[in-house]
Amino acid sequence: MATEFFMPTLGMNQETGKIIEWLVAEGQNVTKGQPIMVIETDKSTVELEAPATGKLVHVTAKDGEVVPVGQVIALILKEGEAVPEAPRKPASILPVAVTPAGMGAAAMSPVTAVPVPATIKPVSPLAARVAEENGIDLRQVPCSGKRIQKEDVLAYLARQQAAVRIQDGRVMASPKARRLAREHKLDLQSLPGSGPEGAVLAMNVMDAVAAQTVPPTVAAASPVSAMELQDYPTSRAWQVMAQRLTESWQTVPHFYLQVEVDATQLKAWRARLLERCEEKVTFTDLIVKLVAIALRRHPRVNASWVNGAIHTNPEINVGLAVAVEDGLLVPVIRNADQLGIQALAVKRKNIVSAAQSNRLALTDLSGGTFTVSNLGMYGIDGFNAIINPPEAAILALGQIVEKVVPVKGQPAIQPRMVMVLSCDHRVVDGVRAAQFLQTLVRLIGDPLTALD
Repeated sequence: MATEFFMPTLGMNQETGKIIEWLVAEGQNVTKGQPIMVIETDKSTVELEAPATGKLVHVTAKDGEVVPVGQVIALILKEGEAVPEAPRKPASILPVAVTPAGMGAAAMSPVTAVPVPATIKPVSPLAARVAEENGIDLRQVPCSGKRIQKEDVLAYLARQQAAVRIQDGRVMASPKARRLAREHKLDLQSLPGSGPEGAVLAMNVMDAVAAQTVPPTVAAASPVSAMELQDYPTSRAWQVMAQRLTESWQTVPHFYLQVEVDATQLKAWRARLLERCEEKVTFTDLIVKLVAIALRRHPRVNASWVNGAIHTNPEINVGLAVAVEDGLLVPVIRNADQLGIQALAVKRKNIVSAAQSNRLALTDLSGGTFTVSNLGMYGIDGFNAIINPPEAAILALGQIVEKVVPVKGQPAIQPRMVMVLSCDHRVVDGVRAAQFLQTLVRLIGDPLTALD
């Protein structure tokens, strides 16, 4: 029986995936595990691998199409299998008019039923990006100039959102926003809304009140350039990152433990490895290895909060926070406790490079049980990181700096590093977190104990 190849999901909030490129042409043979296409999701641009060996047939979606998750987009036939009848392609894959971002199907109004011209004017690169990120059909965007600019797309989006946020002649707004608007004598229709489908929230009303109370002399005394006032369009990946971190900050009871550790032996260990290892080993590689060993000794810190219960993770998969142009990604080093230092350094180098070039595989972004975030290379001494759910903790690393410290009653210079452990109090209490940090500090002070 033919193997179905469908659009996967990488997260709970993902509904679609965009096909960037087919790496294999229809009719060609593929092997299981071979990358055959590149898709763009809420998280990143990733490669999809063939789930079976055989011939790729019945490709129903082309480059550039947006496909719902779970939809079959191709079949893989084993040798000797007959080619089945072509599956009917659902009409929902090719929408002619795209609803603006945040609008549900029920929120569409007759305002969106605009005749679509056969051709459109040239489009600036920034306008095309804003349109793509907000799900706007450029054929519907009016333009008075020689080409469609970003301002044209933003104006069209504002009109569409304004058209759908009024239901039965009444502006969609929260009860508190309505009360505040009445108290301050503000017209709800004149206020921009940041809620679902453009609904006006209390914060939108208070922003308008604050803008009215700013003394004119203050505004005049602080001139800013047009460049400083511009709005920066956010990608879908950035929006998802913002949503996930906001949910984590609001729903996960964070607490923090900070410790400053002597990094003398850590630096000496790295110097020895650089002399005999082909791959360049970084401090992050060493910390990830030691963290993985400490997690093996303290499995509660490697657990997760799932459906109101503490779930024990059988694997130790350490994620690395990597900043990319469109947000923050956390690719995962799987079974980090079982990897040698050189193998771990190679893996870290590959996944960071893949993240920065938007070429991560599905497995690189899933299954993390603990995260390490290092800002030491940017001169940061220490910081508190936000937990990446459903993980129970994240370790933030600062830079290694030389400090004068007392040693046996005498001043001495040591390389010191600040580490801050953020914990989910539903999974880890203060004592367990402190014991984990104690183990990690001992390992950093004497890496040979990692072999015990």
